[in-house]
Amino acid sequence: MKTINIYLLRHGKTSGLPALYGRTDVAVATDIQVAICNGVQALQLGVETIVTSPLQRCRVAADLLHQTLDIPLTVIDDFQEMHFGDVDGVPFDELTEQWSTLEQFWTQPAQVTLPNAESLGEFHVRITQAWKALCRHAEQDTLVVCHGGTIRMILASILGMDWQNPSLYSVLSIDNQSLTHITLTDKQYFRVRSIGRPISAIDTI
Repeated sequence: MKTINIYLLRHGKTSGLPALYGRTDVAVATDIQVAICNGVQALQLGVETIVTSPLQRCRVAADLLHQTLDIPLTVIDDFQEMHFGDVDGVPFDELTEQWSTLEQFWTQPAQVTLPNAESLGEFHVRITQAWKALCRHAEQDTLVVCHGGTIRMILASILGMDWQNPSLYSVLSIDNQSLTHITLTDKQYFRVRSIGRPISAIDTI
C-alpha cells in the first residue's frame, strides 16, 4: 500500500483592514512570508511537490518554498478562496448598508448569497472537484498553500461533514500560518492527522 502525505498550509495573516478577503489579491507582509518559508523548511516534511492558489498571499510563500526546496510548483486556480462579490475586500467599517445581509450570510451561508458573489454551493463544488482531481493524480508527498475556506471544504469532503452548517466556518478554527495534515492511502483511504496546527508545533512523525 502506498501512502501519500498532503499538507494544507493556510497563508499568513494579510496586511489589509478586517474584511472578507476572497478573490481580492491582498498581500502578506514579506517578513511573514519568509517566516512561513523558514518554518516549513525547519519541519523537514519531505514534500516533493507544491500546489498553490494563484492569489499572492499564497503564491509568494509557495514561490519561496519552490526556490529554496527546489521542488516543482503547480498553480491551481480552483483552490482560490470563495468569491464574496460586492463586499469582497471592503473593510467591515465601510459596510454599514450591507451589514444586515452579512449577518444573514454568517448565520445561513448556504441559503444567503452575497450580491454578485459565488454561492456556498458553487464554492463547495469547485473545491471538492479540485481536491478529488489532486488526489487522483497525487504520486508524491504534497504541500498545498491555500485558504481557510478551502481547507474547511476539503475537510468537510473527507469527514462527511455538512458543508452547509455555519459552524464549519465559525467554530472550526483554521488559523493563519497553520498546517492541516492528511494522509491518502491507495488513492482512496483518507486519514486526518492534524487540523490547523501552528507550524512551530507540527509533529511530523
